[in-house]
Amino acid sequence: MKDRSAVGSLALAGFELLILFGGLYIIQFDDRLLWQMGRPEFWRVLLYFAMTVAVLNVLTRFVKWLYRRQNYAKRRGAKNFVYGVENIRKLLLAAVVVFTIFSLIGIDFRTLFTSLSIVAAAIAIVSKDFVNDLIVGIYYSFTDVFEVGDYVKFYTYKGRVADIGLLKVKIFNDNDDVVILPNGKVYSNEIINYTRRDVRLMSIDFEMDLKAIKNVDVLEAELKQSVSSYADTIEESSYLLKIVEVKKDYMELKFQFRLKSLDRPRQREIKRKVVREIFSYVSSHKS
Repeated sequence: MKDRSAVGSLALAGFELLILFGGLYIIQFDDRLLWQMGRPEFWRVLLYFAMTVAVLNVLTRFVKWLYRRQNYAKRRGAKNFVYGVENIRKLLLAAVVVFTIFSLIGIDFRTLFTSLSIVAAAIAIVSKDFVNDLIVGIYYSFTDVFEVGDYVKFYTYKGRVADIGLLKVKIFNDNDDVVILPNGKVYSNEIINYTRRDVRLMSIDFEMDLKAIKNVDVLEAELKQSVSSYADTIEESSYLLKIVEVKKDYMELKFQFRLKSLDRPRQREIKRKVVREIFSYVSSHKS
């Protein structure tokens, strides 16, 4: 599968180089073909468009290849860099499409820029959110605040990052629903990246009635005993019961422990069973 993919990419790169050099030859040395097809200016604009797209694609592939060759791809944020390069390519490609359409219609660029400068203030007001999302999308594409595959909390949504786009960030929540958030909303709210912590650390949040808690140390010991059936997969000294906040009638608690090894399926299984054990324990100690 990888071989076919590599061959396909190589063939596409060769085709794009053929378009680029063929276009340069036609424009610089022999433009009779354009005249033979009629409307030479029309075909010249389309040829420039195809050559520009080919240049963008070849440069994108070269930058990715150089990035991998320098072993930067092993660093955190490498996925974001690839998304960033792709996002910039899409942005430049969109600009090329717009200018090509204007050229085919016959709009003069000087007139276009003059008109844009006159209405620039109005455009800025109307497209403020769009431009903000665009800038934030490019920013996140080249940082390691979070990357595709990280488990995060954006705004009020928790999930695993699936895509970092120019305008939106896509995550899969715990119910496998697709949540699409504007980049501006992600940037303007706090971001919690759970993946940046020790991935073996498991944390379970719960609440208990104050009247049901006689002693916090005893409660911690009893919670530890309630998950004793999984002791062979949990580090003995990693159990910790944290008091998050004390309310009027109840207390917010966090029970944490660290697994001895990282095994994603096993981790999900243990967490699911431990949550049930703690729920049963808390339910049996209601006042």
